[in-house]
Amino acid sequence: MNENILFKKLLEDDMINFNAILIKNYRKLNINEKDIIVLSSLARSEIKGYTSFNPSRLKVKVGLSNDDLYKSLNSLTEKGYIEIKEAVNEKTLKTCEVFSLEKLYKEIVNIYLKEEKKEQQRKSVSFQEEISLFYEETYNKPLSPLDIDIIRVWADEKKFSIDEIKNEMLDCIKIGKTSLKAVDQSLIRKRLQKEQSPEYKETNQVIEELKNKWKK
Repeated sequence: MNENILFKKLLEDDMINFNAILIKNYRKLNINEKDIIVLSSLARSEIKGYTSFNPSRLKVKVGLSNDDLYKSLNSLTEKGYIEIKEAVNEKTLKTCEVFSLEKLYKEIVNIYLKEEKKEQQRKSVSFQEEISLFYEETYNKPLSPLDIDIIRVWADEKKFSIDEIKNEMLDCIKIGKTSLKAVDQSLIRKRLQKEQSPEYKETNQVIEELKNKWKK
């Protein structure tokens, strides 16, 4: 399930507040208060399956003047947030105009993906700094190039939490192992043992079943 479909699914299930999303991101989307009113109304109609584009009916719903409404519609169509095209009505077989907000949804998803990427990068740097500082304080020696690479892999792959790594470093010291390579090998070995346990397999199976149900 791609991000756009998931976003629309969340809207349909009323699990996210579309109006709040528009308000929060109005600067990034380059829209104003009247645009938000128009887009929110159209989104509610689209979710219900009503995609016929009728400016007169829309005007009544949003309570804007003709000038304000058409200024907003022109601006939003120019930005690509509202797409209007011709279609054939299945009941009357007459040609009509329908609207789509697909590009708007895609833009909103992209905004959140970019924010998530920045947050992950920030966490990755913080992760590396915390582990590096703990290593130097615990082992009382500077990091080697190999140690730095190992920490970078831990940060990128996110297989182990900071607490897991710190605890394993302390356990390794107790048995006289003072290299991060030894810590890494021990973490991997314990993770493999955990993944082979019946409890882990059962939990993982339940998660996969839930994912499959969600895709449907």
